[in-house]
Amino acid sequence: MLRLPTELYNRCRNVLLNCSEFDSHVSLQTLFVTAELHPFRDSLPEASSKSGRVDACLGFLLLKRLSNGQPVFPLLLTALRDRYQVGDGLRDELDRLLEEVQPTSSVQSAHLFICYKRNTDPDEQLALYLYNILTDQGHEVFIDQSMRTGAAWLEEIDQQIRTSDFLVVLLSEESADSEMVQSEIQRAYEYRQLQGRPHILPVRIAYEEMLPYTVSAFLKPLQYIAWNDPDDNQRVAQSILATVTGQPMPSTSFHMSPSISNLLSEDGRPIEDEEALHSPLPAFDPRFLEELEAPGGVVKLRDQFYIERDADIYLKQEIVKLGTTTTIRAPRQTGKTSLLMRGIHHARQRGAKVVPIDLQSFGYDLLDSVDVFLRELAESICHELRLDESDLEKTWRLSTGVQKKLIYYLEDQVLSEFEQPVVIAIDEADSLLHTTFYRDFFGLLRSWHNRRASHYQWENLNIVLVISTEPYLLIDDINQSPFNVGLDLDLPDFTDAQVLELMRQHGWVESEHYLSQFMNLFNGHPYLTRKALYTLVTQSITWPDLAKVAPTDQGPFGDHLRRQHWHLRDQPELQTALRQIIEHKCCPDDRALFRLLRAGLVKGSGDVYTCRCDLYHQYFKEKLI
Repeated sequence: MLRLPTELYNRCRNVLLNCSEFDSHVSLQTLFVTAELHPFRDSLPEASSKSGRVDACLGFLLLKRLSNGQPVFPLLLTALRDRYQVGDGLRDELDRLLEEVQPTSSVQSAHLFICYKRNTDPDEQLALYLYNILTDQGHEVFIDQSMRTGAAWLEEIDQQIRTSDFLVVLLSEESADSEMVQSEIQRAYEYRQLQGRPHILPVRIAYEEMLPYTVSAFLKPLQYIAWNDPDDNQRVAQSILATVTGQPMPSTSFHMSPSISNLLSEDGRPIEDEEALHSPLPAFDPRFLEELEAPGGVVKLRDQFYIERDADIYLKQEIVKLGTTTTIRAPRQTGKTSLLMRGIHHARQRGAKVVPIDLQSFGYDLLDSVDVFLRELAESICHELRLDESDLEKTWRLSTGVQKKLIYYLEDQVLSEFEQPVVIAIDEADSLLHTTFYRDFFGLLRSWHNRRASHYQWENLNIVLVISTEPYLLIDDINQSPFNVGLDLDLPDFTDAQVLELMRQHGWVESEHYLSQFMNLFNGHPYLTRKALYTLVTQSITWPDLAKVAPTDQGPFGDHLRRQHWHLRDQPELQTALRQIIEHKCCPDDRALFRLLRAGLVKGSGDVYTCRCDLYHQYFKEKLI
């Protein structure tokens, strides 16, 4: 690969953004006419924007060399330069870039990003050791050790991930639950899908438990490098260096397949002790849902720290009826998926056939077109219900549109096969918003709802949708929307009484004395409430001390707050909207407002909106104002 220093990479990117050849994929392909470049023409990754084409082209070509070892990227710069006349400013800029890029062509250094949880050992000690070893070998290594804050620093982290060849992620018991570590892994995965890099190299740090779903979903089917103690430092470094240089990995690498316990925590984590406290997961882990099937299931879901709300009762009633459509709507980290999983478990106990669909687990390749997506959805239904795959293949050979194929398959091969209700439960349904076909799919779901009136088989179908967005932002035609029919369940934050119950369950003896202050700071935010109680009980910190450090990057919620801030870094319209809410309790930009509502950062109705809790108000007031 051709490794460019970050500053040179950024200048290359800025110059290419000024070149009209990147205005479309077709015009970009016209550069690849020479004998050296033509073999790469049809493999160029496509993108929907000019900046996306530049990033994808850079990521693709910097990895490529000719059979004689010559890097391909300088050939592209030469082809571009020759398109412009002498004296043209762009030609001069491309000439200067060529002069700087050519000397780096023989340098085989790589750019690595070390992802780890700060202020945690042995994670930080190993991160520093790897930084020194990799730097000594001539590689450019980024490590976030300073804990700087602010939008510029968060943008720097994103840029470093984007320009990295490898992301080395150190996974310990603590870092695996870190929201910031999870976000950096996800971002690296997204960039790899777009531009072919960075490659992710996971290192297990004396940790052999099941990784959280929000981590493992982006690491499959990667192998892990094992670290047990400081004696393994050198071997781990050698493994990484070997991978960076394209050699076989010399270390013992392995796939983790730990056995499941017979008990899951309230948020889906395998646990052994029903009474033990565990740090809450930022998101429910749905992987063991199958193990909860009744009758006679050996795995149970612990309810000790689960607060049942009215929505639990309504969902259990609705999900076992015939011909129902239910929408669960609430902001992030409110417990939507936990509610859904308990509803699915209840439906299975009552004999229903359930197909859980987590759209966040669908890769970019499956969301590229409606044809590919609906075929994958049909295969998920077929496999989940243990149906004959040949019937699916037969239906898909019909000479009709893909939407009708799915309708025929459900009608003839699925709904007619079962007397019990068939529940299709779609989590994170609004994650389809970034696709080109989301309106068509939501319209298709509405058509399934409507067919119940004229086709008796469809009375057997129950639909459950989980969303964080206002329904009208998902589909503006009310006659085509599946979100304005059936039962609509809003999931509120915890009340004073529910928080007090959780305090007592955690055994926090000062609960009643500080309830008012606790509610003022967290306002019943389910995840933050459980995180705070876990911290108070397990770390023996007093409430005054916790409240003092809570809204800082160094406090127990710093990881969570930095993640929220990071997701706002390149969205100035959301920063402006949040600033207006903090200062004036209003927001004239409806679309930005509802994106903040979906993210769980604000609350309100009508013309009055505030931060969801005082913790967010204090933190973002200091960051944005």
